[in-house]
Amino acid sequence: MKKISILMGALALAGGFASCSDDDTPALNTPESFVLNTPPTADQYYELTPGGTIALSCSQPDYGFVAAATYGVEMSLDKSEDNVYAIESNAPSQAAFTISQEAVAMGFCKLNGIETVDQWNELNPGYAPIYIRATAQLNKGGVGLVKSNWIELKNVKPYFAVPTPGFIYLVGTPSEWSMNLTETLKNWRLYEDDKAIGSKIYTGVFNIPAGDVLFRLYSELDGNWDTFSYGPANNHNGDAVASDGAFNITCEFNADGEFTDGIKATKDNFHFPNWDGGQVTIIVDMSKEDAMTVTMVRGEHKPVVSNYAYMVGNNGGWVVPDAESVYATDWRLTDEGATGIYTGTFQMPADFGADGDKLYCRFYDALNGWGAAKWSAAADGSNVDAFSGIALPTVQGEGCFVLAGAAGHSVTVNLDANNNEVTFTIND
Repeated sequence: MKKISILMGALALAGGFASCSDDDTPALNTPESFVLNTPPTADQYYELTPGGTIALSCSQPDYGFVAAATYGVEMSLDKSEDNVYAIESNAPSQAAFTISQEAVAMGFCKLNGIETVDQWNELNPGYAPIYIRATAQLNKGGVGLVKSNWIELKNVKPYFAVPTPGFIYLVGTPSEWSMNLTETLKNWRLYEDDKAIGSKIYTGVFNIPAGDVLFRLYSELDGNWDTFSYGPANNHNGDAVASDGAFNITCEFNADGEFTDGIKATKDNFHFPNWDGGQVTIIVDMSKEDAMTVTMVRGEHKPVVSNYAYMVGNNGGWVVPDAESVYATDWRLTDEGATGIYTGTFQMPADFGADGDKLYCRFYDALNGWGAAKWSAAADGSNVDAFSGIALPTVQGEGCFVLAGAAGHSVTVNLDANNNEVTFTIND
């Protein structure tokens, strides 16, 4: 029997072959290219919208055997290899798929270096051409990676699609119980930190006049008092029933001028009956639905900034890394106090599908879609084996760290951004 080449491991990952024979052992033949079809609407005008899609189709790359490829898309403004933006297809296992127009708009902003509304207004883009090509690989680790021809969409009008900090509202006596999106109510917003978009941790500093203070929090304003409302998690000390049926929960600051409580979806109000007036810093953590908290500190305080890094890979199912994805809360590493050291301990899935027991991942400093990660295994997109307890260098790129034996285990990750190193530790 002939020896099985190393490439057979790649075939297995792609759902390939478990046995071989002298005569019919398949061999991986990675083609140089494949064809992305120019859509019949390529000459038409695309005015991008958040909910819109663009339909694409391509040929199946000839790997020398029947193989299930995973398809993606890259866009460029000039077909430059140095400045591309990766977009996930809605059906990555199919050769006919769509991509979201929102992702294209985000790519346009990213490729133009647009980060603010002012930059967007200065550019003032109208209809312009963009270039798109398809990618195919046998797994997300990059085995059999091949790229198609470029196609041109000649008239595309983008929109400003840069992730901005989320916010919630303080609604109550300080804001005159307003539910209208007025300039007054905008002054009662709590915002995510610019470096933690998608964290669902909101901070606001408010000057609240003395008096009987009642308020609750709203994640959205739809004109309905009953929806998107959050108040104290504990109502054992409710001292009165409000006219709308909600309890007013008496709250007190401790000797250090601080108040902390859990919050939940409710119309109950925080009640400070003898507020003596002045500034207060409010921090609301809604990152975990079952463990939401509010912290209030008298005076204006700059909270300890927690920076985040996001582990993106087959741990999260290779979904698009944006602020609404699982990476935003379930797969983030925390750097408390901006020390440059990000840590996190994660329970890995029982298996990684076609990847077996191997974790494939890289680390992003922001969830703005696909593209080069700030901390990856290799700049050229190749993968690097990782071993428990061994520090590895990181570089900007799209290469993945590959940790065998991770499936079903708790894994601690230490990312040292000061020295650009990452260490994986399998705990059990």
